[in-house]
Amino acid sequence: MSPLLGVLGGMGPAAANSFLASLVEHTPAGRDQDHIATIVYSDPGTPDRSDAILAGGPSPVPAMRRGVEFLDRSGCDLIAIPCNTAHQWFDELAAAGSTPILHIVDAVLTRITHDAPQAGAVGILATDGTVHSGIYQRRLAASGHSVLDLTDLGADNPVMAGIRAVKAGKLDQARAYLTKAAEMLVTRGAQGLVFGCTDVAAALGATVDGVDVPVWDSSEALAIACIDRIRPGRPDQALTPGEEARENR
Repeated sequence: MSPLLGVLGGMGPAAANSFLASLVEHTPAGRDQDHIATIVYSDPGTPDRSDAILAGGPSPVPAMRRGVEFLDRSGCDLIAIPCNTAHQWFDELAAAGSTPILHIVDAVLTRITHDAPQAGAVGILATDGTVHSGIYQRRLAASGHSVLDLTDLGADNPVMAGIRAVKAGKLDQARAYLTKAAEMLVTRGAQGLVFGCTDVAAALGATVDGVDVPVWDSSEALAIACIDRIRPGRPDQALTPGEEARENR
């Protein structure tokens, strides 16, 4: 039986669709049967992740655990969570079953190391919740990268304005806000940019007009990491110690 990928979706509802599109785009395939078998668990009722981090809102963990447990019982060989902010609770979710879960920031770091290892400072375009969770800062710092963001601008942060515009369907407005944010991050010294939210890629596409630094879309990076791990005949990426422990249970 082909390896089975589980996708914990619904955060937001369009994020899994974007991830699956990248999965199909990057899978080497000459026919339908060459693609990766997937199960998607989507619960849009999962409490808001940023609200839980920033404002003491309801915890999303119980809802996310139910999804991980479902995918684990379904016989998945690997789980992907195409929501950056959800990775604030990565350790709790990884403990919910025996199926390995890829960390989205590790996937991004792999792309950075492959494409531009010399990029010391990396700018992140993400929700305030993702930035304040520290998931990017901790993992990238361990590999010698610093992380720049615009959360110090508060209500004037063009990243959050752009993300809100995407959710409201105002893509032209969103593109203007997010392009401005990218330019500001480069001015602050970013040698590469990470789209740390699916909504950012929805507005900007794969690149940023007028910005001459490498750009990495976290959802696309996660899809590529899944292909590298689960696709027959492709070399596996190294497991983290936590993943090794789960796979050896």
